[in-house]
Amino acid sequence: MFAAINLYKPKGITSHDVVSRLRRVYGLKKIGHLGTLDPLAEGVLPLCLGQATRLIEYFPSDKRYTAAVTLGQTTATLDSEGEVLTEVDCSALALSEERLQSVLAQFRGVIQQQVPLYSAVHVGGKKLYELARQGKTADLPVRETVIYELTCTGLNRDNPAHPVLTLDVKCASGTYIRSLARDIGEALGCGAYMSSLVRTEHGQFTVADSVSLETLQQSETPAAYLQDPTAFLSVPVIALSHEDEAKKLWNGVKVLPAADDSGKDNTLVKLKPNALYLATWQGKPLGVVQCVSHWLKPVKIFHLD
Repeated sequence: MFAAINLYKPKGITSHDVVSRLRRVYGLKKIGHLGTLDPLAEGVLPLCLGQATRLIEYFPSDKRYTAAVTLGQTTATLDSEGEVLTEVDCSALALSEERLQSVLAQFRGVIQQQVPLYSAVHVGGKKLYELARQGKTADLPVRETVIYELTCTGLNRDNPAHPVLTLDVKCASGTYIRSLARDIGEALGCGAYMSSLVRTEHGQFTVADSVSLETLQQSETPAAYLQDPTAFLSVPVIALSHEDEAKKLWNGVKVLPAADDSGKDNTLVKLKPNALYLATWQGKPLGVVQCVSHWLKPVKIFHLD
């Protein structure tokens, strides 16, 4: 098996639950997802099956979310599942478009984020959420991340005391949307928490092209939803011209490719030193290689039928 699937994870289950269910669907043990979604969140959860799990680190990791942010309250978990810690009536809060734009502008580009207490980040050899459940505290690490796009797409004032912002966020891997909601609330002077979250994109995987877990589990032909993982990679493809080169790479031996049959110059002169590429032979993926002094050095080789 060498495949990827663009799954839509529903709310209420963990990403690990999804993996367990797909193992039963496909009768396969080796399945891994590209990035965890919390049980509260739903949306795009790409997964790799079989030997494709060895490619996970080579997929684009940027993500896009639609997030609901409730103003006027803060919670212990920074989302709707935690105990309410503070509460402010936002009825008189100035939430003009100019005010919102000014605040959101502070969080675009490279920013510093304090990770949530309820997260899997390790501090002192323990996961933060384990310490939190034990009633312990810890110094929360601050990490750098990138917010590429951040816009307000809606403001619901049905509850004037606690209006809800709808945000569209495109960000780098490792961004905590819960922390972003908290920080926006602090900047507005009222506090906030993330009340819902939908991942709409993960690299080239989008909601529009995803399949629901229910559909997949009920399908009589689940293989129909599998896709070629190499079509979504961030590493470019280099097609080898000679079978002996392909055999050497397949056996873990570095090669110095010759000119192709048309007599053209060695294609490697156009490649970047030390860059990674996906090597193929007659359209079949051989593995990930690195260009070192014009040689192709095997990094990860696939043994496909």
